[in-house]
Amino acid sequence: MADYPDPDDYPSPDLRPFTAAEAAVRELPDFEAEGLLDGLEGHDRDARLKLLTELYMEDGVDLETLKEEAAANRLALLPADLVLGRSQDKYTAREIAELAGLTVNDFQNLMAAVGLPRPKPDERRFDDADLTAARRLRRFQEAGIPTENLMAVTRQVGSSAARIAQSHRDLVATDIIEPGSDEYEAAIQLRQASLQLLPLAEQAVDYALRSHFLDQLRNQAMAIGSPGLFDPSDSTEVSICFADLVGFTRLGERAELEKIGTVAKLLESVAIEVTNPEVRLVKTIGDAAMLVSEDGAALFDAALRFIEVGNEAGEDLPALRVGVARGEAIKQVGDWFGPPVNLASRITEAARPDSVLADKAAVDAAGEEDFRYSWVGQHRFKGLDRPVKLYRVRRK
Repeated sequence: MADYPDPDDYPSPDLRPFTAAEAAVRELPDFEAEGLLDGLEGHDRDARLKLLTELYMEDGVDLETLKEEAAANRLALLPADLVLGRSQDKYTAREIAELAGLTVNDFQNLMAAVGLPRPKPDERRFDDADLTAARRLRRFQEAGIPTENLMAVTRQVGSSAARIAQSHRDLVATDIIEPGSDEYEAAIQLRQASLQLLPLAEQAVDYALRSHFLDQLRNQAMAIGSPGLFDPSDSTEVSICFADLVGFTRLGERAELEKIGTVAKLLESVAIEVTNPEVRLVKTIGDAAMLVSEDGAALFDAALRFIEVGNEAGEDLPALRVGVARGEAIKQVGDWFGPPVNLASRITEAARPDSVLADKAAVDAAGEEDFRYSWVGQHRFKGLDRPVKLYRVRRK
């Protein structure tokens, strides 16, 4: 296969491509006798044979690996795996922990927090990248950051990385692989996409991370004179908004998984669109999205935009209902906790489809310049000792 890096610089020395001299003395196996062409005829058989030949002769992939990948229906992904630095498994979890100066449990927790299966102590499936991650965790620990806080942040990063990877995977699957491509053509297109697009995706993620980090540091610097700035128990008065999809559970009971995934991604895109400089998207959780802002009016604007943009999406997105509450909350590792968070979630459940419902504190914080309110009544929520005054929010 063309356009690979120089063999001596290949990211995975154990699976680097052969040089011309090495390939010349390598004998091609009988792929048909090995069962690698079973069930294939005509063009499909030729495409598989071409892919197997190049993987074996040019890339140095051994026969057993080819058989394993073919049995798992991953053969077309193998060229991209090689470009991304796939290597042979070198370490167990126990060995990684020992080399990094961690406990085995810490490394297992790290893998689970990233979003990968929790490994067994003597399972040999890790490489140098995993060792680097373990050593990075150890350096954070040595800096005095509590391990439980590191794991909480890692879960946030892992969850975000999974969504980013899925978005780029979908991009490749829909826009890079040409319709009607055979197995060999799909493999080549995936490899080329990995070579060309992965660096761009990494740069985009790095740019977004740095931009948000700098923005948040500037916000912290503006409040540097506030006592208890870096006290994790310090609370802030904020408005919290939850928006969820009406009937999403019933959709999940009867719809195909692909449809559910499409709806969830559409909700996330709407949530991103309705934010503004004063309002941040905290998270999306399947059928719900959470926004936060210290500016009550800005949050109401975003909450109403949820309904408006959702309606513009038409039948692709089920109706939305939105709940808002205001009060003192605590921010920790990218999430918010406190009474207004719980109350906003419960108010959302009481809202009608395509409506925004808010408590009195949120209404007072937003004011009457841009919004009008309809008294809905008092509602009793489980766990609260007194009823909550609720108002429907509309634009003036």
